[in-house]
Amino acid sequence: MNGCSIIICTQSRSALLKTCLNSFITQNQVFDNIEYIVVDNQSTDDTKELTLSFQHKLKNLIYIFEEKIGLSHARNKGVKSAKYDWVCFMDDDALAHSDFNEVMMETIKNNLFDGFGGMFFPWYRSPKPKWLSPTFGQMPMLRNDLGPLPNNQHVAGGICAFNKQKLIKAGAFPPDIGMRGNVVGYGEENYLQDKMRANGDIIGFVPNWKMDHLVAEYKYTLKWQLKRFIGKGRDKQLSSGKKIPVLQKIFLSLRAIAVLFFYTFKLLPKLLFNKKYYLQNFILDVLNYPSILYGKLTV
Repeated sequence: MNGCSIIICTQSRSALLKTCLNSFITQNQVFDNIEYIVVDNQSTDDTKELTLSFQHKLKNLIYIFEEKIGLSHARNKGVKSAKYDWVCFMDDDALAHSDFNEVMMETIKNNLFDGFGGMFFPWYRSPKPKWLSPTFGQMPMLRNDLGPLPNNQHVAGGICAFNKQKLIKAGAFPPDIGMRGNVVGYGEENYLQDKMRANGDIIGFVPNWKMDHLVAEYKYTLKWQLKRFIGKGRDKQLSSGKKIPVLQKIFLSLRAIAVLFFYTFKLLPKLLFNKKYYLQNFILDVLNYPSILYGKLTV
């Protein structure tokens, strides 16, 4: 059917889900051919009750349950339940801008892409630490105008839409990489886009399709930031489908140690003499590349 199914996957975050759903109630334009699918990925709070309470406020809202833990499992369940020929994925901790649906449906109508993504900007519940960059939580502008992306660029998973049949043809989302319960993971969206491109599909970017994405307090910690680096390295290696030979693992381990020492001595003067360069920045800059390599080596 001609239209779009907006899929919102969630797990025990009903307060955030409520804010997300409210952002769709205040859209500039109402479309009869949009449905909203909330996929509950084993929530232990009142997610089901909260979702059902919105059914009289938000037209075409559906609740479904996915027992297998993992964002890819939840997304794929949403795709199977979607009745329209396009599917959109949005995070449960995001706020759609008031023209979100309008821009999305116009892009689909123009039929320029087989998949596309937009921009997200940060929003905060509490003041962020000074050491975090002012632009932390904001995705980079992939291009300034509407158009296709080169193969080395990917749209963000938190605000993206795909032709449903072409997504299915590409194999949908891989369940063994990406966010899986308490595992901080990445790369499932990139993997899907690479598969679609291998099929000849076009992935585009729509700079005026926008949402705000929560920078949660747990992301304020060094521990989470380092887990993010490790997760990116691990899932990039997993998505390649290749095993690293033993000799190469030894080489990469030595390289990680060398990079660590190099950046320690290179950035130490900046730490000592730049008041706006904090210890946390120093630690993350020194451990960034070694942590990514470590993630690769865990595969």
